Amino acid sequence: MDMLNMVMDKTVQSDNALEYMCPYCGAINDFYLNSVRDMYHEQHESCGCCNKVLSLTAADGIGGRVNLIVDALDSELIIK
Repeated sequence: MDMLNMVMDKTVQSDNALEYMCPYCGAINDFYLNSVRDMYHEQHESCGCCNKVLSLTAADGIGGRVNLIVDALDSELIIK
């Protein structure tokens, strides 16, 4: 599996859209972070370009920034 860590220039306390790159096709997507609800909880999102399902986990980064961890998922392993 491909792992892509992106440190975003957003503070943890805000509810903002974060951008990330799809590890399959390289398309740039938005992830709308609710800092209270979404921090450290895995979210499943589909890429807007290739429709592959991705795992997104927001975590505390350095200097109050958000570290968005994007991981490629096997579609057979997704629990619905």
